[in-house]
Amino acid sequence: MILKALELEDIRSYDNVKVDFPQGTILFEGATGSGKSTLLMAIEFALFGLGSLKGGSLLRLGAKQGSVTLTFEVEGQQYTVHRTLERKGKSIHQGLGYIVEPSGRLSLEASELKQRVLEILHFNEPEDPKAQSWIYRYAVFTPQEEMKTILSYKPDIRLQTLRKAFRLEEYKTAQDNAGKLDFEIRHKTVEFETAARELEPKKKILESKEAEKNEKMETLGKLKDRENELDRGLEKLRDDLQKLQDDKVKLGKLQAEIPQLQTQIGDKNGEVSSLTDDCETARKRLGELKQKLEPLEKEKRPTSETSEQLENSIEELVKQERKLRGIENKIEAKLEDYAKIEKDKKCPTCDRPVDAKAFHALVIKKQKEKQKAAKAVESCVNKLEQAHKLLKALERFENNQEKLEEFRKQVKGYKETLDKNGLKIKKLKEEIAVLEKDLTQKKKEAEGLKDVQKKIDELENSIKGTDKELTNTRNNISSMRQRITDLTSEIQELNKEIKKMENAKKAADRLKDFHVWLSEYFINTLALIERQVLISINQDFNNQFQKWFALLVDDLTKDVNVDEDFTPTVRQDGYDQDVDFLSGGEKTSVALAYRLALNSIVQQVSIGMKSNLLILDEPTDGFSKEQLYKIREILRELQCPQVVMVSHETELESFATHILRVTKTGGQSKVEVSS
Repeated sequence: MILKALELEDIRSYDNVKVDFPQGTILFEGATGSGKSTLLMAIEFALFGLGSLKGGSLLRLGAKQGSVTLTFEVEGQQYTVHRTLERKGKSIHQGLGYIVEPSGRLSLEASELKQRVLEILHFNEPEDPKAQSWIYRYAVFTPQEEMKTILSYKPDIRLQTLRKAFRLEEYKTAQDNAGKLDFEIRHKTVEFETAARELEPKKKILESKEAEKNEKMETLGKLKDRENELDRGLEKLRDDLQKLQDDKVKLGKLQAEIPQLQTQIGDKNGEVSSLTDDCETARKRLGELKQKLEPLEKEKRPTSETSEQLENSIEELVKQERKLRGIENKIEAKLEDYAKIEKDKKCPTCDRPVDAKAFHALVIKKQKEKQKAAKAVESCVNKLEQAHKLLKALERFENNQEKLEEFRKQVKGYKETLDKNGLKIKKLKEEIAVLEKDLTQKKKEAEGLKDVQKKIDELENSIKGTDKELTNTRNNISSMRQRITDLTSEIQELNKEIKKMENAKKAADRLKDFHVWLSEYFINTLALIERQVLISINQDFNNQFQKWFALLVDDLTKDVNVDEDFTPTVRQDGYDQDVDFLSGGEKTSVALAYRLALNSIVQQVSIGMKSNLLILDEPTDGFSKEQLYKIREILRELQCPQVVMVSHETELESFATHILRVTKTGGQSKVEVSS
C-alpha cells in the first residue's frame, strides 16, 4: 500500500486540510500538540473505522459532522475511501461512506467499508468494526508509546498479544475446537453405547418371537386343512339341501298355483260375462253419438286465417295504437307549449319576447295535426276490435271441430271395442279349457311331494353341526392369524430396534476411534506444530531484534535478545539489565528495534502484506544526537518505498526526502510543505 492523499474536514484541530503523500521518506515535523498524531489517527480511521476509539476523540469540538478521505494505491490500482462522523445528540456515530475503485464508486455502511478495505489490502483478519487491524498495527504503524507499553507487559500477556500478531491464535483455536469436538464425541459415544445396551436381550426376545411365529404358522396350516375338509362336507350337505329346498319350493309353488288356477278359471268366466255386457253398452252408445255428429259436421269456418296469424295482427295493431297515441301526446304537449308562449309572449328558455301571431299560426297547424292523429288512433282501435271478434269466432269454431273429432274417435273406439271383445270372448273360452287341464296335472304332482319337509329337517340338523364346527375352526384360524400378524409386527419392530442398536454400536465404535485420533494424535500434533512454529518465529525475531539494536546502539558491551516468551533482555558485560532501568534513549532504542523486528516478522506471516509502507510515530523520543543519525542507516536498511515519520526532532529533516511542517494557531492546525 502506498499513500497518495489525505483530506480532513472538522477532525480534531483540523478545519479543512488536504495532505499529499509522495513516495520516499516523509517527515511530519512540528511542536508537541500541533496535530501530527491526528494525521496518523485519521489514516487508520479512513482504512478501518473507529475500532475501539470513541467518535468524540476524532470529531472536532462543536462540529456536527466531519469526514476523512484517504486516497491510496495497491498493486498499481488507486482507491479512495471516504468516512464520515455525525453528532446526534450527545453521541457521535459513523455515517454512510463510500469507496471509489477502478470499477466505480460504492456507497457502503461503516462495517462494509472495513470489509472491502481488508479485501483490497489482502489482510486476512476478522471484519469486526470495533476491532483494530492487528496486521496494520504491527506491520505498518504502531505508536512508539504503545510499543514501549508492550515491552512492560507481563510475559503471558505479551505472548498472548504477539500470538495474535503472528497468527498463532489459529493453532490455539484449532486445539480448543478439537477439544470441544472430542468432548462432544465422548458425550455422543456414551449416548450411542446407552442406546445399544439392550442389544443382546433384544436379540433373545427376537429369537423367541420367531420360534413362536413358526409354531403358530404350523398350527395355522393344520387348521386350514380342517377348514377345507369341513367346507367340502358342508358344500355337499348344502347341495343336497338345495335339491330338497327346490322340491319344497316346487311343492309350495304347486300348492300356490292350484288355487290360482281355480281362481283364474273363475276370473276368466267372469271376464266372458263382463265382455258380453260391454258389447251391449257399446252398441247403445253408438246410437247416441250419431245424433251429436250431424249439426257439428254442417258448421263453416269463419276465416281463412289461423289463430296465430290473427294474434300477430292484434299484436301489431296494439303496437300501432301505442305509437299513434304517443304521437298524439307529443302533439298535445307541443300544442300546450305553443299556446303558453302565445299567451305569455316570451320564450320559456331564454325569456326573450316573441311574435304572438307567428305562434298562433303554429297553434292552428298543431291542432290540425292533432285531429289527424286522433282519426288514425280511432281507425286503429276499430281494426283491433274487429280482429278480436274474428279471433273469438275462430276459437269457437276450432273448439267445435275438436269436439267433432273427439266424437268421431269415440265412434271408432266403440266399433273397435265390439270387434276386440268378440275376439277376447273366443280366446278366453280356449284359455279356460287349457287351465282346467293344467289344474288336474298339478294336483297329481303335489301328492308325490308331501314328505319333503321331513327330509329337509333332518338334513338341516346335520348342516348346523358341521357349520358350528367350521365356525369354531375359522375363529381359531382368525385368532391364529391375528397372533401371527402381531408377532410379525413385533418382530419388525424388534428388527428395527436391533438395527438401530447395531448402528448405535457401530457409531460408538467409530466415535471411539475418532476420540483416540483427536485426543492422542491431532491435538498433540497441533500443540507440537505450534511450539515448533513459535520457536522458529522466536529465532527469526531474535535475529531481527539484535540486528536493529546493533544499528541503533553503538556499544559493543551491550547486546539484546528475547526469551521464549519474547521478553527482551539487555546484557552488558555478560550481566542482564532490566529494561525499566535503561536510559530514555536506550529504552527507545530497544522499543524501536523490537518494533522493527515485529514489523518484519508480521509481514512474513501475513498473506498479502508487502513491505512498501512504514509509519513511525516519534521513533527517536529520548535519543541523543548521535543516536538520531542512526535513523539514516535504519531507513537505508529498510529500503521501503514510502516511510512516514512523525517527530518534533528537527535533526531528522536531513534524512527526509519530503518535509511537511505542522503548526497550530488559535486551536487550528495546518500542514505546509517545507521548501
